[in-house]
Amino acid sequence: MNALHLLHVEDSSDDAELIRHALLKGPFEFTLTRVENEADYIAQLETAPPDAIICDYNLPQFSAERALAIIGERKLDIPFIVASHHLGESAAVVAMQNGASDYLPKRNLERLPKAIESAVDRCNARREKIKAQEALRESEAIRRGILDSLLSQILLVDGKGVILAVNKAWESFEHARRPDASEGLSTGANYLDALRKADEHGDEYAGALAEGLRTVIAREKKLFSMEYQVTTGSGTRWYVARATPLEGNDQATVISHRDVSDRMMSHVAIEDANKRLRNLSKRMLAIQEEERRAISRELHDDIGQTLAALKIGLHRLTTASGGEQPALVAECLGAATSALEKLHQLAMDLRPPQLDQLGLKEALEWLAERQSAVSGIVVTCKSTGADARAPAAIESACYRIAQEALNNATRHSKAKQVAINLESDGALLKLVVRDDGVGFDEPSERLHTIRSGSMGLIGMEERAHLAGGRLKLRSVPGSGTTVSAIFPLVERERHEANSRVAVTSA
Repeated sequence: MNALHLLHVEDSSDDAELIRHALLKGPFEFTLTRVENEADYIAQLETAPPDAIICDYNLPQFSAERALAIIGERKLDIPFIVASHHLGESAAVVAMQNGASDYLPKRNLERLPKAIESAVDRCNARREKIKAQEALRESEAIRRGILDSLLSQILLVDGKGVILAVNKAWESFEHARRPDASEGLSTGANYLDALRKADEHGDEYAGALAEGLRTVIAREKKLFSMEYQVTTGSGTRWYVARATPLEGNDQATVISHRDVSDRMMSHVAIEDANKRLRNLSKRMLAIQEEERRAISRELHDDIGQTLAALKIGLHRLTTASGGEQPALVAECLGAATSALEKLHQLAMDLRPPQLDQLGLKEALEWLAERQSAVSGIVVTCKSTGADARAPAAIESACYRIAQEALNNATRHSKAKQVAINLESDGALLKLVVRDDGVGFDEPSERLHTIRSGSMGLIGMEERAHLAGGRLKLRSVPGSGTTVSAIFPLVERERHEANSRVAVTSA
């Protein structure tokens, strides 16, 4: 036995010495800590729980009954020995009923070491038994939990095909139900017989499945596996049935049915995703080319012509008479001013300087004023709590989403009013663009977008996603359209800060 940590509840130093002297005769090493009141007693229980407690029955400000009650309140299993000068038989019985392990009179302490040793052994035995029971329950719960957590529908059958056990997934496995019965197959039913009946009712997979399972049950094969499909009112589902002998058992067989519909349908999903990606890539390239052609036309047909006129005017100045020069200078200045204005407008269309210099709020206000002046639609812009600058990627995404939503409202929705709302609470940035136009059917429009390769709706979603946010679109024919984009600010800022720290450290 290792050295015991003993707690002694005693107010008399002489009696404490008697207890220590009696313990020195015991067959074990020990450390003894003495307390006299409830506060010190509780402190010892919380900081250094003892292996056993020796307690006087009555103290001026404490008692063995209270000490036992405290142990009970804390649900502690600690051997408790009452040692007292004067304790009647009835009081001793009450103490034992309240949880005391033993009672000793202080005038006869020879039995104290043996009493402690026995109480500690009994306590350890109780703890080991409880631990073993808990381990058994936990093991059973884990085994059953693992079985029930599996998505595959699993059953265990004996050598005749009778179901011995099923997991929770099997209980809700609608396609395992017998066609001639309203209840599902459960423990005690014969699975092979049910498959044969299903085969008689025309189930294409049932006969082959029954024959394959029979070969494993008869131990003619160690493994059987087959794919099959079941068509119901909600659609077609694909499954893989698999049978293997239960390890360590000559009769039992484990059968599982796993839903592989997602895998079977993934080819279609992948193809759709690839098609969407190809359409997006083609459309992005087309838009880039369109933007380049537009810029080229602006530079060549408009600004280029203006600069050519300016050049001609400057040449004329070299040969003009004194009276013609003021008019030619004015003409040249007008041409230069026109070229500068067109360059400024072209730069503003590509990226407004307000977005970089002043921020998203001012850029959206400028966009609203410009779009309202160009289209004649009443465009309002309102912001709440968005004074602080957001990360550049989020500001750019918000601006482009608002720009695309305004273009859609102008070109397609026949809207008369458009409202732009920008809100931020420091953790989230939310952009909402709402128009009162004709609206549209969202599923049909999304399908048309994918097929046609248009970048409108998909482009806005991609911009929001790449900036770490998400976009929602709500539109009903005749009730307008609302585009909402939400971006988390805290996580983004933390990520960028960590990135800056990593770069600095490198």
